[in-house]
Amino acid sequence: MTISNLMISKMLNALNLTELDKIIFVTVLVVSVLSCSDVQDREEPDKLLSEDKMVEIYTDMIYLDAVQRSNHRNFKTYELEASEHIYNKFKIDSTTLSQNIAYYNLDFDANSSIYEQVKQNIIKKNEVIDSITTVKDSLKKVKANKRRAKLKDSIPSYKKNQSKT
Repeated sequence: MTISNLMISKMLNALNLTELDKIIFVTVLVVSVLSCSDVQDREEPDKLLSEDKMVEIYTDMIYLDAVQRSNHRNFKTYELEASEHIYNKFKIDSTTLSQNIAYYNLDFDANSSIYEQVKQNIIKKNEVIDSITTVKDSLKKVKANKRRAKLKDSIPSYKKNQSKT
């Protein structure tokens, strides 16, 4: 028995665990030890996309996902594919995208910066959408008020004409 096996068996006996608990404990322990690796060693993708390009891609992906979730029938009816739109728009393939996502996910600072910029893009676009919605709502109110005013004006003149006959 090696020293590590002896240590693990003594630890398990001290914890007084059942066989299943021992298996789970050892599995978690082994996975924990193996997962503690140096993540700084990352391979640069064949076609490295800039952080700004990744910001654009992530922003589009978020909006396409939102549209697809809210208008799922239209996506099916028109046979639209969000991922194909991303590949065509940015002239990339799925491998390039997945390699770049994996590359930037291993760089905490770059990834944080990308997601902060994506967040700012979404906030800005939502402000524009909100202002457009506000203007449209105002125009609808103006049109409705004009229609009501026109109806009020036409009713009395109609009644006056009938009372004369």
